[in-house]
Amino acid sequence: MKQQLVDAIRMLERAGFIDHNGHCSARRDEGSFHINSGASVRGALTVDDIVTVDLDGSLVEGTAKPPLEFHIHSEIYRARPDVHAVMHTHPQWSTFLTMVGEPYKPVYAQGVLLGDMPLLDSPLSVNTRPMGEKLVAALGSGPAVLLKAHGVVVVGANILECFALSAYVEENAYRQYMAMQIGKPYVFSEAEQKACREKLWTPSLFQKTWDHYRSKI
Repeated sequence: MKQQLVDAIRMLERAGFIDHNGHCSARRDEGSFHINSGASVRGALTVDDIVTVDLDGSLVEGTAKPPLEFHIHSEIYRARPDVHAVMHTHPQWSTFLTMVGEPYKPVYAQGVLLGDMPLLDSPLSVNTRPMGEKLVAALGSGPAVLLKAHGVVVVGANILECFALSAYVEENAYRQYMAMQIGKPYVFSEAEQKACREKLWTPSLFQKTWDHYRSKI
């Protein structure tokens, strides 16, 4: 699990979806999770950079400190027993959209899987439990939430699913942003969105996405 988490973070960094401050986690059990340390270099990550903390941020395994925003992960794990992986990315294109108040629109088949992504209307770091609880409230039961002028938080049933959805957010946002430079992007109809959800939310597609990005590292 730790190695898979390392691979996911390195893939996100190589793709430009996270920078020096992105962080990802995987639930170990009901009361603890693995996460990359705050000081770790994301592009050169190894399993030694993964620490295990409880839901209060206290170390269970490892010696390095977790990211200051560990509350994103701990509060989601408290509230969502269906979630076993959380990824907080700092991507460009979806963040540009939130900076100007432009809603994320499903303009790409895989992008439909994120649904109608809610927005946490604050650019501030989620570094306290109340802020974590506010983010959880915005996320609701969905797979992702946008953070205004900050980034994205994506959740999944496992690391592979969470990674694929994190990639789809930015793949969709890139297409939306670029199309907006020419005109008004075509947004998938409700029927088209339904068809995409029925056909594309599959482990085999998530694996294919994972394999594509992993080939680049």
